[in-house]
Amino acid sequence: MRHLSLLALLLATPSAALAEPTLLQLEATARAIQDQLNLSNTLSLGATHYATTGGVVADGAMDSAMITQTMMDDYNAAIDAVINAEYATASTIFMDAHTSAMANLNASIDNLVAATTVLSSVGAVADLAAAADTTQEQIALQTMLTTDPGLQITQVEVDNFNQSLDAVGSYAREAGAFLAAANNTSLTAAVDNFAATNGVAVGAYTAITFHQTMDQYIITWGDAGFAGGWQGYNTGNIKDASDLYGAGLYVSGGSS
Repeated sequence: MRHLSLLALLLATPSAALAEPTLLQLEATARAIQDQLNLSNTLSLGATHYATTGGVVADGAMDSAMITQTMMDDYNAAIDAVINAEYATASTIFMDAHTSAMANLNASIDNLVAATTVLSSVGAVADLAAAADTTQEQIALQTMLTTDPGLQITQVEVDNFNQSLDAVGSYAREAGAFLAAANNTSLTAAVDNFAATNGVAVGAYTAITFHQTMDQYIITWGDAGFAGGWQGYNTGNIKDASDLYGAGLYVSGGSS
């Protein structure tokens, strides 16, 4: 049943999506066997009909639906060809790294929101301090701060906030760098050529990192025992705190 399910999944894929030669061959060999399965069904129905009406099925009448050794060998060879094919390009793996970094960024933003919520009481305290311009109000604020120790913030709360903020910056840096890399045809061509020259599949990489201080991408093919580095592809594309602040105001509509 597992094999039939996989075959059905393959045959349900539109032919337009199978432009790559190894996939075209896999489709052709799979369809050849599928044709035999369909023919066997039709012939079996006919044979059953004659079995119940007194007809005599001739020797070899079912042979045309047999799966031949050649069909089996061609199909299995096509599967091996797909397994061993190299479909991933440098652009593909950079986009995969971007997607992974974005998932981490979303999680880190959730953590930052939670850490910010814990510390949100400082805003209310600031407002009360600003409004306490009479002796009575000042004493009332003093009393509130004395009786509610929860208004103080703890080292753990501060650490959680700082770590969450740092994580947002780190994952945003990775996501932006990998997206820029995926869209940089000079860089992707350099990586693709490096992999081809060294006889390694681009998609067989085991690690991909970006180091902003050196503006360097490093891709490691651990199974092959080597790595490559590509530097200087983000000149003019590094965003500092003022850039982030300006973009943040723009995105938020002008309110910080």
